Amino acid sequence: METSLLKKYHKLIKEHFESRTQLVELAICYIVFIITFLIKNRCSLEQKSMISQIQGFIAMYMAFRFSIVGMFLYYIIFLIDGGLLLHNFIFNRDLSYNYPLSFLFFSLTLFWVTIVGVISYRQERYRKETQRLAITDELTEVYNKRYFYITLESELKNSSSANSLGLILIDVDNFTMYNDLYGHNCGDRILKGTAAILKNVVGEKEMLFRFEEDGFAILAKDRDIKSLEEYAKYIHDTYEKLKEKYYDENLAKKLTISIGMSIYPRISSNMEDLISHANAALYQAKNMGEDKVNLYQDIMMLIHKNVKSDQQMIGMLKGLLSTINAKDKYTFGHCERVSSYAVMVGEAMGLDKQELQTLLHAGLLHDIGKIELPKSVLNKTACLSEEEIKTVNEHPILSAHILEPLSNTGNLIDYVIHHHERYDGKGYPDGLKGEEISIGARILCVVDCFDAMVSERPYRRSMTIEEAIIELKRCAGTQFDPKIVQIFIDALRNKMSVKYDYKIGV
Repeated sequence: METSLLKKYHKLIKEHFESRTQLVELAICYIVFIITFLIKNRCSLEQKSMISQIQGFIAMYMAFRFSIVGMFLYYIIFLIDGGLLLHNFIFNRDLSYNYPLSFLFFSLTLFWVTIVGVISYRQERYRKETQRLAITDELTEVYNKRYFYITLESELKNSSSANSLGLILIDVDNFTMYNDLYGHNCGDRILKGTAAILKNVVGEKEMLFRFEEDGFAILAKDRDIKSLEEYAKYIHDTYEKLKEKYYDENLAKKLTISIGMSIYPRISSNMEDLISHANAALYQAKNMGEDKVNLYQDIMMLIHKNVKSDQQMIGMLKGLLSTINAKDKYTFGHCERVSSYAVMVGEAMGLDKQELQTLLHAGLLHDIGKIELPKSVLNKTACLSEEEIKTVNEHPILSAHILEPLSNTGNLIDYVIHHHERYDGKGYPDGLKGEEISIGARILCVVDCFDAMVSERPYRRSMTIEEAIIELKRCAGTQFDPKIVQIFIDALRNKMSVKYDYKIGV
């Protein structure tokens, strides 16, 4: 009972007062009003007249500044003061006192306080509604993307290293398809329903936003990594349980969501990284067959974990990765995913820990040579000319040159320079064939091509996972090692059967 009343009190305070300063201001006005009321009856007629004017001014100020609250607080004083005046007029009349003028003054003050209070209240409601519309998505009635960036910037600015902030990105899988097949009304219904379901899982420490056309974002305060993962799984499971209440049975069976997340400062060190990492995790969840929950893995944390003895190498890897990210964010995300797939295949093949580490590093750095290529070629939407194709095909050699200082790290350079060799000997740069190509390079060749096929690029649409698998099988024995293709497909399908948790097991 007490808790319920306390919540109602806090809600009332929050609704009518924007800050504690405003609450203190009202308290001061009311205290002054009460003091003038108490000393008024002990004063002379001239002093009473002056005090009444002061009270009138305070009443008008309270109505203007605090609208309905100030107006009703004045009504309490008015009833007491007016009642005393009426009592004196009936039972204890002072012939020297001008009662009609006092009643007129009271009535006019009441009238103007009411007018000012109502106008102030309407203006305040209009201001708040305008403010609400400015930060609210019109369709779903959750906070919009503009307010997301404002809130995120504010939270990170005011947080300390001891406080954490999780970002969870939620996408409706295949939303564009539903929009195209069934029309925008169906798409709008899906988004409204998703927002309504997500509102059920948002507590006092979370905020829900419309982030993209087909997606939402949740900011979650004061959670560690484990708690954030559990919360994301809870969101996914709640959506599965409640979606039949918001959609017809046929649509509910088809609808799924994918979730990607990251956390500040444990994984992401700033606002840009937090959004980028959560997006990368979401992209990976979709690449693993959709309807998944995925936490971003910081590749540098994995490297630190496994190569603690060579700080110089860690520093160099970090510098190279930063260079890729600055040059082309797509290439950086692609390298992270290739690294993850390569380790997944290596684990399935039973490679030792040293080989898995080399695969991890080679996957991350296999396209490092692209930093030497002009952006006009990397992001070109039209067909490349013969000269441009020749330039692009040089990137494995450029990568090997850049990685020369790391030549003592096992087969790293060999894997990188030969990841475009073909199983039939028609690849580049050396035209190696079959098992002449190192095992790591053959693995990279398969997973590199797979990720490229399922990724959206400016010059072509992405394939579905099944389309990419069919293409891998078609090219097995010519472009790819058929054994590695089968191992990759089996490992991928195994991962796709799991909704949660895609960690590299190095």
